[in-house]
This record gives sequence, C-alpha cells and structure tokens, in this order.
Amino acid sequence: MPKSFNVKLFPFYLACVLLVWTVSGNFFFWDTIQLGAKHAVFYYDSGFSEFFLPDILDSGHIPAFGMYLALVWKVFGKSLHVSHWAMVPFLFGIVYQAYRLLGTYIREKYLYLALILFLADATLLAQSVLVSPDIPLVFFFLFGINAVLQNKRWQIMLAGIGLSLVSMRGMMVVFALGLIDVISSINIFNLKQTLIECLRKAQAYLPAVFLIIAFNLLHYLHKGWFAYHESSPWAGSFEKVDFKGILYNIGLLGWRFIDFGRIFLVITGLVIIVFSFKRLVKDKRAIQLFIIFGVVLLSLSVSFVLYKHLSGHRYLLPALLCFSLLVLYLLFEHLRNNKLKYFLWTVLLLGLISGNFVVYPAHVAQGWDASLAHLPYYDLRNEFNEYFNEENIRIEDVGCTFPNNTELKYIDLNDSTVKHASLDLDNNLYVLYSNVYNDFGDAEVQRLEAGKEFILQKELKKGGVFIKLYKKIQ
Repeated sequence: MPKSFNVKLFPFYLACVLLVWTVSGNFFFWDTIQLGAKHAVFYYDSGFSEFFLPDILDSGHIPAFGMYLALVWKVFGKSLHVSHWAMVPFLFGIVYQAYRLLGTYIREKYLYLALILFLADATLLAQSVLVSPDIPLVFFFLFGINAVLQNKRWQIMLAGIGLSLVSMRGMMVVFALGLIDVISSINIFNLKQTLIECLRKAQAYLPAVFLIIAFNLLHYLHKGWFAYHESSPWAGSFEKVDFKGILYNIGLLGWRFIDFGRIFLVITGLVIIVFSFKRLVKDKRAIQLFIIFGVVLLSLSVSFVLYKHLSGHRYLLPALLCFSLLVLYLLFEHLRNNKLKYFLWTVLLLGLISGNFVVYPAHVAQGWDASLAHLPYYDLRNEFNEYFNEENIRIEDVGCTFPNNTELKYIDLNDSTVKHASLDLDNNLYVLYSNVYNDFGDAEVQRLEAGKEFILQKELKKGGVFIKLYKKIQ
C-alpha cells in the first residue's frame, strides 16, 4: 500500500480545484437535471418536510444525493457555483482512493504515471465537470474495493451504505463488492471453513442490505411501486428487450469499452495478454484483477443488456475503471521494456485525451455526458437564450427536446418556470435543434432541413457542437 499522506498528490487535488473552478458557472446538463437539480430543488423548497419525492420526480433511488445538494444550498446558498463546488470532496476522494488502489498493484516508480492515465478516462472526466451522483458513486466504489482488498470490515460497511444511498446502481455495486469478497474466501479443500469465513464477512454488508430492503419496502408501502411506474417519464427505459435486443445491447456494451479513446486501452491490454499469457496465468494479482473486472462488469451489465435504454456510458463507470486498472497493471508490471512502457504510456494518454474530441455525425446518438466534447454546448445555449430575449422570441414557442425541455429553474437554477415547448413539427413556431439533442429522429431532421416547412434563422457552432434555430414558414 502507498503512503496515507503524500505531497505528490497535491497537483492532482489542484487539478480538481481548477477543473471545478473552470466549469462552476455551467448549468445542469443531461441526467443531472433530474438526479441533481430537480431532486435538490424539491427538498430545498419544501424545507425537507417530506422524504419521498413526487412520482414525477421519483426514479426509485434513495434520494440522498438530492438531499445532500439541498443541504449544501441551505448552508452556502443556492447557486450553480455552490453546486459544482459540492463535488470537490468526492473528487478529492476519488484521487486518493485511486492512488491507494493503484498502489496495491503498481510499484511507486510508475504509480503517478498510472494515476494520470486512470483519471484521464473521458467518461470520468465528463462526470467530474457535472453535478453528478456518479461522482460519489465512483468514490464509494473505489473506497469499497480498497476496503475489500485490505479486509477493512468497517470501511466496507461505510462504502456499502454510501453506495446504497447514491442509486440503485450503487446497490448493484454493493453486490459486486460482496461477491469479490466471497470469492477471495473460497477454499475448495475446506468448504466448512469457507462457509464460516463467508458468513463472517457478510456482516459488513448487513447495514447496506438493511438500508436497501427498508427503503424499498417503505417506498412500496408509500407509493405502491418499485423502481418506476407506468406513467413515469423513464418507464420506457425499463422495457425489456427480446433476444435480438440482447445481442444488440451486448454489441453496444463492447462499443462502450472502445468509445472515447478507450480503444487504445483495449488494444494495449490485448497485445500484452497475448505476449505474456504464460506468465499471466501464474500471476495471482493479475488473476485477482481479472476476477474484479469480471464481477463488476457482470453485475452492471445485467440491466444494461436486458433493458432497452439503460445503456449510458456512465452506467458502466466502475467496470470501465476496473478495466483501466487491469490494463495499467499489465503495462507497468508485465511489460519488461522500459522504453516501450513510456512510449505506450504517451500513446495511451494522447489516445484517452483524444476521446474528448470524438463527435459522431449528427444522425448518430452520442453519449454527450460521457466525454468533454459537450463543453461548447454551455456557451452556445446561453448565447441562444440571449438571442431569444433580444428578438422577443418566447421560449414557450420554441420546440425542443431533452436535455433542454424542462423548466429553466432546474437547468439554470433560477426562479423561472418557463420551458421550451415539446417538439411537435406540425405545431411549433420555432424549433431549436442541436446534435446534443439525441431525441431528434432522422425524419424530423430531414423535415427541418428540407426548406419546405422551416427556414434556418440562426446557427451557432463551437468545437464539435452546433445549435440551429428553425422558423416555421407561414
């Protein structure tokens, strides 16, 4: 294990501060509007007088993240800046826990190089610039896996509770941690001792299990449903797929692991495995990392594969980070040529950074909250809102889709209940279209661009992001 305190981590902490300072004026984006702003505004406005969220806001999670954000607002003031700074403790925690985890497998000589690559994952960076519940989830996951590896039972208990409070995916990660813990206790030559050891280890997970059961039971008694209800805005996400859909989702799962620069990790890992296979099968630490990655991936991929729209990159973040850990171990501990190590480190860093510049053609849905490619969107949307004011265009007359079709008080954290009209090309006077809006279908885009029903009134571009305003031809 590395040192508990190390001054060499200060540049990483400073990078977190600078990152948050740079984006602290950004409005809520993508799923953070629902899981961050809407939940927090409800508790802030109600003064925590109610525990359960209204059905329109309730997505089945324990709403601890929204409560945390609302509490921070009560203390420091309700603002976008405060919201972003509320993420800093968890970002610091991620840096430290990642340092500990990497130090378990990688020598001090290469540890900080490994840490840079580990933290350079595009999806982790993207979530780090958002007010996202996935940041505390990653922290508690790394904290938990470290606790399992070091057999720190009270830390496992705290990590399990933290993960359960964040989301239902956090609950799935608790299961993964428990399974990893159990596997490490298996002794096929003494099954009785294995059972005793597993029962002893299970005690650390009881508080999380009790919390999960208690919340869901009380939620069901109060609401009459688990996870989602038929009229909820995200009910379609829980629609089960057929066999063809399962195969499609498996392919999508593979794509997530090569997307946004991670293909460099995949290729590097596969090449090292091929050339070091004989040594790897005898390496207990390598086998342990393969097991950790496999268990976490399996635990998170069940819902990913079986349901229609539970396939976001961020849903796989713990598995993606476990894969990074595995590849970094192979790179620094199994590759013997030092010059080649440093060369591949440079290639991997540039490759991971380049993932933030990947922008697919407009007709291809992209995980905009999974890389920093979305950053230009904030300035473009703000500029368009100023344009609407200057031209006396009512936002209610402008059709739009997710993530820009909810009340401004949730996106910009102001007092305005104004919102864009839902997209309806037959009735919208104006339509705001961006490649960030995945809900525009190809047919709708073709109608906008055909020039028969709408004319392009204004267009803004920055980086790989564009926003276009169309006006209906009268």
